[in-house]
Amino acid sequence: MRRILLVYCALLMVSSCRPLVLQAVDPTGPPEYKLGWQDGCDSGLSAQGGFIYKYTYGFKKRPEMSNNTMYTTAWNEGFAYCRFSLDVIDKSQWVY
Repeated sequence: MRRILLVYCALLMVSSCRPLVLQAVDPTGPPEYKLGWQDGCDSGLSAQGGFIYKYTYGFKKRPEMSNNTMYTTAWNEGFAYCRFSLDVIDKSQWVY
């Protein structure tokens, strides 16, 4: 029982991490841009990934930042980048 619990905890910790390809991405710019990119990236992972990604990341778009063009631009860029980066990672794991 203890071993099963340990394996389960390890899987939860690993699943909460971003894919290795996306861990190195750190957008530069003002705080609004970084926040928008982070929220967009999480939303992109949630949109493209399976159940674990949907549960871990979810959809994030802050209503108080809706009038901030820098946040909105960064959100769109982060969403597209992370969504399509995950798609490439998933396809590279297929066996033909």
